[in-house]
Amino acid sequence: MHRAGLLCGLLVSRRLSCRRAIFTTPTPPPEDEPPILPEEVKYAIRKLKVGTAAGPDNISSELLKAGGDSLYRLLARHFSKYLSEASIPEQWKTSKTILIPKKGDLTDLNNFRPISLLSVVYKLFTKVIVNRLEKQLDNFQPPSQAGFRRNYSCLDHIHALTQVVERHREHQMPLALAFVDYYKAFDSVEINAVLNALASAGVATKYVELIANSNEGTSTTIQLFDKKLSIPIRKGVRQGVTISPKLFSTALEDAMRQLGWDEEHDWEDSTDIRGINIDGKVLTNLRFADDIVLFSSSTTELSSMLNDLDEVGKKIGLKMNVKKTQWMKNRFCDQGKVTLEGRDLQEVTSYIYLGREVNMVNDLQAEIGRRKRAGWAAFNSIKEVTSQLKDPKLRAHIFEASIIPAISYGTEVWPDTKKKMQPPYELPTAHWNVLSSAPLASSKEHIQRGKHRWGGHVIRRQDDRWSTRLTHWIPRNIKRPLGRPPTRWTDYFRKNISQPGRHWMTVAQDRAAWRTCGPR
Repeated sequence: MHRAGLLCGLLVSRRLSCRRAIFTTPTPPPEDEPPILPEEVKYAIRKLKVGTAAGPDNISSELLKAGGDSLYRLLARHFSKYLSEASIPEQWKTSKTILIPKKGDLTDLNNFRPISLLSVVYKLFTKVIVNRLEKQLDNFQPPSQAGFRRNYSCLDHIHALTQVVERHREHQMPLALAFVDYYKAFDSVEINAVLNALASAGVATKYVELIANSNEGTSTTIQLFDKKLSIPIRKGVRQGVTISPKLFSTALEDAMRQLGWDEEHDWEDSTDIRGINIDGKVLTNLRFADDIVLFSSSTTELSSMLNDLDEVGKKIGLKMNVKKTQWMKNRFCDQGKVTLEGRDLQEVTSYIYLGREVNMVNDLQAEIGRRKRAGWAAFNSIKEVTSQLKDPKLRAHIFEASIIPAISYGTEVWPDTKKKMQPPYELPTAHWNVLSSAPLASSKEHIQRGKHRWGGHVIRRQDDRWSTRLTHWIPRNIKRPLGRPPTRWTDYFRKNISQPGRHWMTVAQDRAAWRTCGPR
């Protein structure tokens, strides 16, 4: 047992050890940053989640929320000191890691998810810092990155991807997609690569030094059998910290800029352009943190893009998982293979992307089944509670808060056909038996409202994100084949919203008018 514990500790230690030498870019001398105000602390405390586990210091978020103005002032003074010195307390550098088993062989360490418990006060401090840096770090990102950004969501990229598939199917254009999977991406990225990326993003030197200090000399304790092991952490962003996803995205963007994919190109003069042409702008990838999908019109180009991305990823410590990186193509694409490091990647006909099953014909049958199963799973999780409640309004509230979102996830971007859209509207009878006396709208009405609300958001946006650009996209250099086209996402609005002399997109620009013409 003792030898088994030491072996497990060695394996975990190797995963957390730095394997690549990356030298930090010299930065200008640090300048003093404004002290942290009590109002900043108060705002960050209000955003803390309740019901989460406390860290090694046993201070919970509920305790901080009950502190009041005196606590805000005290924390502001200490936080200002840590920022001024670009140094955090040593006890904040220690965490407790719990291994949660996932699916698969539990003798394989890769099939465990590590959960890190950090000091809540430290997470509060990083929340204050990220509030200051958020706008700057978000501006460093291209529209293709939607992960952990204000006013972005998974739905943005699900919508963009399904619009690409829809247009290529209608106009019979070749399309190949690659879905990239990295080995433990957040735990693998080298911290020096993160610091270099922050400097490239123009982050003030004081904050770069603070983040460097926060990741220097860190360790975690893991309970293995009857032995507690302390393991130093020398790579990866710290788990459970608010700023960590943004640090990872910044490092990934800094690496991908070396590829030159997002640069402006002249499609008529250049023959070495990756991706697909969307009204003169190149679409090569969509990212949600480390979930990446690549776009191409040929398998040869897709292989080249994958290998180029793999090379720049390795420079910052990332490694692609050859077994889980998969690809698909439509029937108009060539019959070649897609390879990574000389190995053929698995070709699939469907892929679960950001919780939505995607295929090249936008067939919803499998996704409808997934939504039903998700609804049943949500129902079973609350059945015991709701069966003991006598208040029908409270039961209705629990139903709408837990089951409806599970059933309707991603339905905002479904094409509206009676054959495909009818099944998910019919809730399992047992759901209604529990809530038979509750004044609830049907799930069909919920889905239609969500679709209408999402359509208005997409059209009114002015930030040039891909979901909006692709909604307006018409491949004008390709003549659409004769015959009735497949049902489009926009057909629902064209049939139900457009008014005499006014296109539905024109109506959507007026928020008040858009609300009045939607489902009640």
